[in-house]
Amino acid sequence: MRRSRSLGRHLPWRWTLFQESGAHARSTSQVVRERDESMADADGAQVAAELREIIKAAMTALDVAGAAVAVVHRDEVLLCDGFGVRDLASGNAVDDETLFAIGSATKAFTTMSIAMLAEEGKLDWDTPVRSYMPDFALHDAFASQEVTPRDMACHRVGLPRHELSWYKADLSRAELVRRLRYLEPSRPFRTTFQYQNMMFTTLGYLVERLAGKTWEEFAGERILAPLGMQRTNFSVHRSQADQNHARPYARRNGANVEVACADIDALGPAGAVNSCARDLARWLRLHLGDGEVDGVRLVSQASLQLMHSPQVVIPQTARDERRHAPAYGLGWFTEVYMGKALVHHGGNIDGFTAMVMLVPEERLGVAVLCNQEVSALPAAIAYAVVDRVLGLPERDWPAHLQVEMEKLLAVAHQGGDYSHEQVPGTAPSLALEAYAGTYEHPAYGSLRVIPAAQGLALSYHPWPEPLPLEHFHYDVFVLHAELETIPTSWRIPFRLGLDGQVESLAIQFEPTTAAIFFRRRPGASATRHEELSRCLGRYLVAGIQKMRVDLKGESALALTLEGQPPYELVPEGQGRFGLKGLQGFHVQFEFAQDGTCRGGQVIQPNGMFPFTPA
Repeated sequence: MRRSRSLGRHLPWRWTLFQESGAHARSTSQVVRERDESMADADGAQVAAELREIIKAAMTALDVAGAAVAVVHRDEVLLCDGFGVRDLASGNAVDDETLFAIGSATKAFTTMSIAMLAEEGKLDWDTPVRSYMPDFALHDAFASQEVTPRDMACHRVGLPRHELSWYKADLSRAELVRRLRYLEPSRPFRTTFQYQNMMFTTLGYLVERLAGKTWEEFAGERILAPLGMQRTNFSVHRSQADQNHARPYARRNGANVEVACADIDALGPAGAVNSCARDLARWLRLHLGDGEVDGVRLVSQASLQLMHSPQVVIPQTARDERRHAPAYGLGWFTEVYMGKALVHHGGNIDGFTAMVMLVPEERLGVAVLCNQEVSALPAAIAYAVVDRVLGLPERDWPAHLQVEMEKLLAVAHQGGDYSHEQVPGTAPSLALEAYAGTYEHPAYGSLRVIPAAQGLALSYHPWPEPLPLEHFHYDVFVLHAELETIPTSWRIPFRLGLDGQVESLAIQFEPTTAAIFFRRRPGASATRHEELSRCLGRYLVAGIQKMRVDLKGESALALTLEGQPPYELVPEGQGRFGLKGLQGFHVQFEFAQDGTCRGGQVIQPNGMFPFTPA
């Protein structure tokens, strides 16, 4: 909820790659014996006092403004409190009801929703998604036919992150799901773990299609309300309207600087939940109580164990004396920690980092929230709490994870110094204004190249202001940007057509696939009226039913099926239209190379029906 964000947006916040720097000091039997003696000697108040000191020391070491922590052990809430400040300007303190974004820790709420529908017989984890959403498609035809909710929930569909296709884009959830068909995979289907936020958005959209209500409504009614999680919400806008919410910060030049909150409501099921320590204590109790809290059962023990069980292996690239067998379950990472099964999920989104961690065998759970993005604090506190409560060997987790964090940031940095590849003394083929225009990709949307004071600039949805394009050589320019405090740069080649005019540009927005090609939109002569006119005509649906498409005014289309009133078509891009007022109904027009319409498909909840010119 951020490569990852465990929102996962850009850094690989799996928290499974941090490596052990020292040898295992004591045998497992000795550790277990000392743990049992430690817990027998210490009461809950003493442990809570020690945990407070651990938390405060970690916050000081990592210079985090505010944090909230909940610790549950054997159904007892050992700790549920706030630390530091939620607002550096006012100095207002964090308490157990202060709202923080939890980023990708949201994903467990989405798989819980899917599990509930599975228990009701409305879906099966291993039935293809197309059985429930016939219009669903991925770039790979085989994956489109076979992908199941389980595949999506454990990140094994073959699709890499493609984060900039959605980050801060003004798109509906339905449109985000539709655009998946235009995103290239980087691995064969079901072969590799690849963290993928939009698969969880799709799972949330599947909940909507099957339950007849949005994922937010379903999760609110079926999870939050029964648990009494009254403060938790699904939108940054609701959090900002609440007086007790944490302000978002990022590290800049050694200081905490406030940043803008990210509106990812459309991506919601992947990372949009906002919560507090008090509510997350209830969430921990649910998972540690086999799906039941205070006599209220939300989900079966079998479903809970399924979500917590490894589904796909994550290669362990470094030796770690404490942590073994990293894997991903259904909305949770799993590992073996000091001989114990450990389940966890981090979250990282603009201005916030979170960690939710469970040791089911010991009925121990920890939730840590903080208002600093890309922060090692939540994981550091969570592991330190596990060590202390279970009497395991201590480690300086803040220092250890900060080192690992810096390594990951260095790996995540895209681009660099290209000067050794630059050809000096070259110039663009055309005058700079000839490169200006709107460029489009069916999944990544539109970007604009615009004239600027010092040459050219690029405007694209992840960045609030246009960014300068620096000439590199020939028809290649360089874009410098920042993603979650990570300096990033791309070389952007412009491609000319046979007529000598700019035809497209390419950007390596997804590092594991080929460059993303944005085609230049035709000039002003290709008016909206002319684009719509290509769709006009009479058609036969499935070779039987008559269909007519007419122009409605100057800027809209109307579709009429024989014997039915006309429906207004709402443009969704790339020749696709929705039927106004009818959820799940779409018309996809297909065009020949000369621009004429050769037919297409009418897409309905019960199937897809081809149509051809009559």
